Amino acid sequence: MLKVENLTAGYGDVTVLRGINLEVKDGETVALIGGNGAGKTTTLRTISGLLRVRGGQIHFAGEPIHTWPSDRIVKAGLIQVAEGRLLFPAMTTEENLELGAHQRGWQERRRRMAEVYALFPRLAERRTQLAGTMSGGEQQMLAIGRGLMASPRLLMLDEPSLGLAPLIVLQIFDIIDKIRKSGTTVLIVEQNAVRTLGMADRAYVIENGAIVLGGTGQELLQNEEVRRAYLGL
Repeated sequence: MLKVENLTAGYGDVTVLRGINLEVKDGETVALIGGNGAGKTTTLRTISGLLRVRGGQIHFAGEPIHTWPSDRIVKAGLIQVAEGRLLFPAMTTEENLELGAHQRGWQERRRRMAEVYALFPRLAERRTQLAGTMSGGEQQMLAIGRGLMASPRLLMLDEPSLGLAPLIVLQIFDIIDKIRKSGTTVLIVEQNAVRTLGMADRAYVIENGAIVLGGTGQELLQNEEVRRAYLGL
């Protein structure tokens, strides 16, 4: 579904990504792990079209998308849930969700809304509440729900558990597992590497803007170098 080849990108005069190669197959959950500043978020932003590709190619569902604007990439079904949630705080839960589906037809928006409320009953209870007054966990649910409203063929999640209490982290990962089991393809960047690798079909390790290791989630969980450097084991 997604194939990234020799990807180079960065900010201004600074090159962050240096020849990134990765792929995500239809129905897979793939994890991208690495330390702070390794290039994880930059990789997602470049795939999403938010950063210009300086070199290499990105193919999504067989189409070369590395020259596409971000709105066309979203319309094709490649959706990113950004780090930090980035909600519209002065708008209600339901208004934020509707914005996620602004490129979809009315019937699809209603259908997706019902599906999101079934997955997140808390959001249904808070549908008229301003997003900025919700708890951190509720805001993260809303951010994921807004991404699902766009009917993603591939959902990219950037640090979905960042800054959340341990109990809420468990709830978020349970929701991600349900999304995965529903058949949605997922690419996830996450600091909680143990739990992420435990649910991932495959995973990559990124260091200094380059992929240095890849394998199944279980293989990386058992890799001594990964356990020492990223899992604290």
